[in-house]
Amino acid sequence: MNENKIRAILIDDEPFCTAGLEVELKEACPEVEVIATCNSAKEGLKQIKALKPDVVFLDIEMPWMNGFELLELISPIEFEIIFITAYDQFAVKAFRKSAVDYLMKPVERNLLVEAVSRLEGNKKNDDTQSAKIDYLLESIRNPVSANPKISVPSSDGIDLIPVQDIIYIKADGCYSEIYLIDGSQKLISRVLKDTEFQLEDFNFMRIHHSYLINMEHLKSFHRSDGGYVEMINDKKIGVSRARKQELITKLQN
Repeated sequence: MNENKIRAILIDDEPFCTAGLEVELKEACPEVEVIATCNSAKEGLKQIKALKPDVVFLDIEMPWMNGFELLELISPIEFEIIFITAYDQFAVKAFRKSAVDYLMKPVERNLLVEAVSRLEGNKKNDDTQSAKIDYLLESIRNPVSANPKISVPSSDGIDLIPVQDIIYIKADGCYSEIYLIDGSQKLISRVLKDTEFQLEDFNFMRIHHSYLINMEHLKSFHRSDGGYVEMINDKKIGVSRARKQELITKLQN
């Protein structure tokens, strides 16, 4: 067996789906070696334990035991996961917020190639993967949390930051700087648009091309100097002309 290959297990209750995915991988991703195809979660669980793959392509909706229930039975998770989903938009949001990879059915070849490329670029870190999956499963079990957190990549893993600790986030090219109430900062390799998506269910607002603020930590809004806000840490941030009326409306409601 080639040690340079990415050893993969495919799990989907529809045989034509695993067969089709295997063909796509063979043709478009020769670096992937499919070591098993499974048409039930039970068989998939057995093969994962026996073969210890590098990555599992995992269908969500399966009879008797779905993909999430399968993962609940594995600890620690020592492999990468690419979820396969048909239509569950809530699950898609949970995947993105937990930085877990996924593909929509029918799987598009270019997106499959991108997902495999990300696998190759990932530094192997089992703790990071386990943290991602733990966060994902918690999001699925409890979509509304009293103490919500977002996952952000760190130099040696993944950090879970309480949403209420974030004052504002500033764009820095392909990165984002997160400013926290304890005065600390975190630089993450994620554009502000993606971070905004993570926080869309909470009381955050994009007031400028480069700034996303936590409305809970907004101290005041000033119309002078073109319009700016002052946050609880005394930081003054300009409000773009396009966002000014939206902010005023939100503050008045």
